[in-house]
Amino acid sequence: MFNQQKIKHAGGDIAIDLSDKSGFVEAVNGISGDDIDVVLHSPGGSPEATESIVQILRSRFKNIRFIIPSVAKSAATMLAMSGNEIILGKDAEMGPTDPQMNRAGHLNPAHAILRQFDEAKREIGGNSDNLPAWLPILEQYGPSLLVQCKDAQNLTKTLVKDWVFKYMFNADARKKRKAATIAAFLCNKNHLSHGRAIPIEELKKRGVLIKRADEYTPDLSEAIKDIDYATLQTFALTGAYKMFENHLGKGLYKVLQQASIQLPIQIPQPVKK
Repeated sequence: MFNQQKIKHAGGDIAIDLSDKSGFVEAVNGISGDDIDVVLHSPGGSPEATESIVQILRSRFKNIRFIIPSVAKSAATMLAMSGNEIILGKDAEMGPTDPQMNRAGHLNPAHAILRQFDEAKREIGGNSDNLPAWLPILEQYGPSLLVQCKDAQNLTKTLVKDWVFKYMFNADARKKRKAATIAAFLCNKNHLSHGRAIPIEELKKRGVLIKRADEYTPDLSEAIKDIDYATLQTFALTGAYKMFENHLGKGLYKVLQQASIQLPIQIPQPVKK
């Protein structure tokens, strides 16, 4: 869970990163059984960190259902795809998984960088007089940027494809084709915007095991809404901007210190007796 209003103070720490491993370890500690529901609310982050989190969850549980009250974008969408099933709150949304490249502090879609470079090759190859206009843009490309873009795309698609294949479609005879289709669709440049919501109908059309909460029972939909509101209240009334918590009252929280210099810190929460 994260708090959107505290992003500017927490900086990049709001995203999924390797430090979140500790939060998930703390949250699943003491939970028995093979099944678990994971409530997920995140703008995304590192695919590599997401892979580590999936390993933590899958080493403990056979059946994982991801519940999304509001938002799961980018790497959070990837994380949800490692589940056996996904449940969306009434107005919840997921987004594309196309990787973003950090260039001088700005995030740019990998597919946009590759497409721009291809366009430059075509225009310069067709008419060398176009070279001066392209030089300021081409000078921004590092020697390995294009390879990094392709590797990032391949990593994103490979992880999603493998997780969907192993977990969501484990018993499906067409799991190989379905997994490849879903992974390619989520990473597709045709979404046009990394922050754009993907309609649930489009996900269902490609075989994703996903439903709105009210397709189960109205009570479940209300319960998910209550969780979302309770979380928003926690963020509003405390310095917390990211939290990991289980039903036993045990968790780990990242909060901003109330001081002139605000630094993110982590506070473990003991089990309630």
